[in-house]
Amino acid sequence: MSSIEDYKNYFNEILHKVQPKNLIKNTCNITEEFIEFNSQKIYFPKNKKIKLYGSGKAVLNMAEAIFETIPTKIESSVLVGPYDNHLDYENLTYIKAGHPLPNDKSIEAGEILINEFESHNSDDFYVYLLSGGTSALIEKPTENISLEDFQETTDLMLKNAMPIEAINCVRKHISQIKGGRLASFSKAKGVVIVLSDVLGDDLEAIGSAPLYFDKTSFYDAKQFLQEYQIIEKVPFSVKNYLSKGINGVVDESPKVKPDNLEFLMVGTNKVLLNTAKEVLNSKDINPIILDKQISKNVDEEVKDILNIISNKQGCFILGGEATVNVKGNGKGGRNQHLVLKLLSQFPKNKNLLFLSGASDGIDGNSDAAGAVIDNSILELIENEKIDINKYLDNFDSNTLFEKINCLLKSGPSHNNILDLIIINTETKE
Repeated sequence: MSSIEDYKNYFNEILHKVQPKNLIKNTCNITEEFIEFNSQKIYFPKNKKIKLYGSGKAVLNMAEAIFETIPTKIESSVLVGPYDNHLDYENLTYIKAGHPLPNDKSIEAGEILINEFESHNSDDFYVYLLSGGTSALIEKPTENISLEDFQETTDLMLKNAMPIEAINCVRKHISQIKGGRLASFSKAKGVVIVLSDVLGDDLEAIGSAPLYFDKTSFYDAKQFLQEYQIIEKVPFSVKNYLSKGINGVVDESPKVKPDNLEFLMVGTNKVLLNTAKEVLNSKDINPIILDKQISKNVDEEVKDILNIISNKQGCFILGGEATVNVKGNGKGGRNQHLVLKLLSQFPKNKNLLFLSGASDGIDGNSDAAGAVIDNSILELIENEKIDINKYLDNFDSNTLFEKINCLLKSGPSHNNILDLIIINTETKE
């Protein structure tokens, strides 16, 4: 069985292979005349330049593919991301905005995009690069909801383990941009190139769907807040606006797909898992991709993973994104907390290596993507008499894993196609 250090290197290699620029170039044929995707050709206007927009964790890396392929075709571009800009183009406006909570720059970005879309003519054409993180990075709250109230609501939802679909439902109903509202400002035709950060690759959920449409309602948004017992904690302005929507005082989100837009899904969690399989195969490891998707609370997922370990031998790959109900004030994220929870219940009758990492390279409030453990770590914990529960209770997985050198430190990948889990297990003889 390969070592922890080997798997750290494998993880970095996997992230490199799924760089958004590579995904776009490998799946799209982009020329001065058209974009071709899965044998579908979408033609640009003749003798006319196009506008480039984008938002999300992957936006800069995605934009490289467009700038490198058709640089003279781009009239202007507005990109919004959470990282420092490394692109140097005269016609580029870049806004570094807030994530996971929106900030003043997120509002500025939202207003700029709305103004841009309102200025479009019907014969204009734009390309929009959409990836995970967009929900926080571009924002324009609805009437009487302040940025502070929006931030507080988002923070409450994140800390109470609401699934991304529920969080996005609420955000779409207190925003002037989400749930298809941004698209409604434009008369132009366009194409949206998408990296999916949600299971099932539902366009309604990715980035809270600024350019798609929305099947959920104000009533659904309120129900989610009630289900996760935070309806009484959210600011009055949010509750009041949702009530207005339920009573028909304010308009619902758009319910029909814009007929002037085409959507191209170039990157998904499935792509990440298949790439992981290819990389491991090249190391003479033969993994199986399991049908199970990671989506539940960390505690529940650990039970399922332990069940897999107890009943199977070999190497297995899973994907998705667990939720975590943060109660402590430590440092870490869902992947590191998942690994630490499993370490606390490590099956002593198994030789086991377990890795969980975020494809964006950043897990929670730490600078790590996740963590990887094996039997040697269990022995170290026992020999050093380290109290794992202390770190679990304070949600401080990063501090422990930093101390015992188990962190996956790839750095920001400028990507976001959910998480990767690798299990390599065999029964001890």
